Amino acid sequence: MFVAFKEIRRSLGRFSLLTLAVALLVLLLLFFQAVAGTLTSGLTGGLESSSAQVFVYDQQARSNPATSVLRPEAQQEIAAVGGVAATSPIGLSVFTARLVGSAAPGDGSGGAQSGGAQSGGAELDVQLVGGDPSGPSVPAKVADGRLPKAPGEALFSGSAFDTPIDIGRKVAVEGMTFTVVGSADDAAFNVLPTLYVPFEDYVKVSQERAGSPVDVPPSLIGVTVADGAEPAEVAQRLNESVDGIEALDRADAVAALPGVGQITQSFTILYLLLYIVVALVTGVFFLILTVQKEDALVLLRAVGAGSRDVITSVLIQVLVVVGLGALIGSAVTAGLLALSRDVFGAGLSPSTTAATVGLIVVIGLVASVGAVRRVLAIDPVRATSKGGR
Repeated sequence: MFVAFKEIRRSLGRFSLLTLAVALLVLLLLFFQAVAGTLTSGLTGGLESSSAQVFVYDQQARSNPATSVLRPEAQQEIAAVGGVAATSPIGLSVFTARLVGSAAPGDGSGGAQSGGAQSGGAELDVQLVGGDPSGPSVPAKVADGRLPKAPGEALFSGSAFDTPIDIGRKVAVEGMTFTVVGSADDAAFNVLPTLYVPFEDYVKVSQERAGSPVDVPPSLIGVTVADGAEPAEVAQRLNESVDGIEALDRADAVAALPGVGQITQSFTILYLLLYIVVALVTGVFFLILTVQKEDALVLLRAVGAGSRDVITSVLIQVLVVVGLGALIGSAVTAGLLALSRDVFGAGLSPSTTAATVGLIVVIGLVASVGAVRRVLAIDPVRATSKGGR
């Protein structure tokens, strides 16, 4: 151990460069992981956090909520299938909304109003989710405030990319004004600010945009299964019992969302490449270092140092360099994400950071196998020959 740290002090420049290289690679890894996690959560949060355990789509929608249109009588047929405890229609559509005034005090309870929006208010695209607030159509957990109870009330959720809409704030959508009465974390659809409203209000807003009292079918049916029933089994039973639908449990519905698999695959390739670079940089550095100091290692072996002592010295250096680099990279990443939160909306997950740092350290140790093998091949008898060779 003494030899390991003494060599680091003597060659501080070289070891510092490797430490900085590892720190840069860890920074890139953690940054990509944070952004990918935020992006994926913005796409999948609406389904992942839902109180519904099974989602029922139009069979032709190919598991895409945005293209699913169910026939009106489908909900009754679904509710009659064994294992189904409760159902709720879920309507999904994107609207242009306008923020009205400023947040009101209290919990913001209130009713729907015709018009009422102040001209010149900030406009934004919102995902409107209509459903039964007491049924399987809303997030399972409310972070602040409460669920909507009356017409004209809304629950807000946004991705980390969005600016939150405060409780008590009024939002005008197609001639109706909604008052935000609660908020939920990570329950957004399509990486957009999302408002959960009663299905009747969703129908009114959709008809207002259409300009006539058209029929507004649900996009999905949310299902809560009976006690003791498995969501996957209930989904299969629904597919066998009801024509023209596709039922998926929550996990399968999330995995089937368009774009999620491609995003995950793309970032996984980036992670793999960065891990390979860490292994190559660390392995080549310590192999070259071992070759350069081979004569000194021969002398150490000749004066009684065992292979285990020399190998321990190399592994300590790997742990110090890679571990310190990983810590520096993590700290810099946390700082950068905090400074750029308004741009990327991402933050570090402690569990993800710990797993990444641990894996980097393990990769560094495995990558040093070349240097270890070189040490094991040293013959102390060579110290008696001319020039140590």
